[in-house]
Amino acid sequence: MAFLFSGSLVVKLIILALSLNLMKSPITLLFISILTAACTHQSAKNTAVTKPVGAVNHDTISKGDRDTVVIDSEREFKLAKHDLQELLKKEPSFNFHEGHYPDAPEIAYAIRQVPDFESELGQDIYYALYAHFLKKIHPYKKSAIRRQTLIKIYRDINYIFSTLVHGGTYFGHQHTRILADAEYSISSGEYSDCYDEKQYDISKQKQLYLNALKQQITDELNSNFEFLDKEKPKVKKELFEIVKELDNLITDYFYLENARTFQYANY
Repeated sequence: MAFLFSGSLVVKLIILALSLNLMKSPITLLFISILTAACTHQSAKNTAVTKPVGAVNHDTISKGDRDTVVIDSEREFKLAKHDLQELLKKEPSFNFHEGHYPDAPEIAYAIRQVPDFESELGQDIYYALYAHFLKKIHPYKKSAIRRQTLIKIYRDINYIFSTLVHGGTYFGHQHTRILADAEYSISSGEYSDCYDEKQYDISKQKQLYLNALKQQITDELNSNFEFLDKEKPKVKKELFEIVKELDNLITDYFYLENARTFQYANY
């Protein structure tokens, strides 16, 4: 996991929650479960972002409990169905409706009514829940394909910029929050048909975008003294492979425009 806590800290947090009578809150219980899980998943490079591979599963039923919904399997975010239903009643920003344009995740988070999502970890959980609930109005096969592809594109971009600065907590949090960014992008695409109207050849635009990204990678590595000179060719080769993967993932204007928007807004 991207978050690292000592066992003693977790015990203190649990005792604090008990003393303040906070254990009745499902979100507090979620925090405690994540903190506890973190103790058994410690890593020396706790702020590193791993290269994204394969499909992303962030809306499944836990094998051990058919009433538990796994919001994000990578971060072990999960809640009971009943608690999710109660949360939906208390948090209007999660009440998404088909045909209504949703607030962007950062806006929805800013105007939320449930106070349990303070802190960076809390915001990660909020974004994962945002994606979970918004996904419900995107049940179509086309949306599922776009979801998986966008998450891969966004996480590839996040990985590139994380690698260039030797990682950091920002990129670890981004890895989770990308779930919400991707779902919002799907809503934007379905709300406006401009993407479907632009069926022209994007190869030249895409090449300009990818070439600019490769040039930025080259310039950043050349001016970054934290990398040893002997390391730079290997890092450059790896990141250029990620750019090649982006080339394969970006197949139409929808993916191209969202890749550009996501990168320029966040890095």
